[in-house]
Amino acid sequence: MGQYFKAINLDKQEYVCPWCIGGGAKLWEWAVNSQGAIFTLLLRQSTETGGGDFAGPGPQVIELKDGDDLSCIIGKAVAREGMPIRLPAESIVGRWAGNRVTLIGDYDESGLYQKAKQYTNISEPLVEAWNRFVDFDDAKLEYREDCSCSET
Repeated sequence: MGQYFKAINLDKQEYVCPWCIGGGAKLWEWAVNSQGAIFTLLLRQSTETGGGDFAGPGPQVIELKDGDDLSCIIGKAVAREGMPIRLPAESIVGRWAGNRVTLIGDYDESGLYQKAKQYTNISEPLVEAWNRFVDFDDAKLEYREDCSCSET
């Protein structure tokens, strides 16, 4: 069958279940699917935002007025570069930055994979934040509430 892996935050006592986010659990599956990219949100650390960055919980909106030409639109977008960002404490974005995080296999002798059942599964809010941030159908994750991860 092979070895299964899950992402664990030792400091916050949280984990991400690969099956709950619609992926596979083998190391290779983490590496070649969108689920492996979740670490870009979990580990993001910055007090400012820039182009292509997470700009907060709401949509990135640039207010346009009648008569705005392309150079005006680009100027408004550039003006947002480096704007401060304050995320709520419960935000998934940056939640694991600076913490001890591991992708632990169930064959590891530490027993941490099994102990993670006692930790908080943050898979559902992670999928919600990911899908809002990556508005690209081929990269979206699917939360599976019927996941039996607590049994594995």
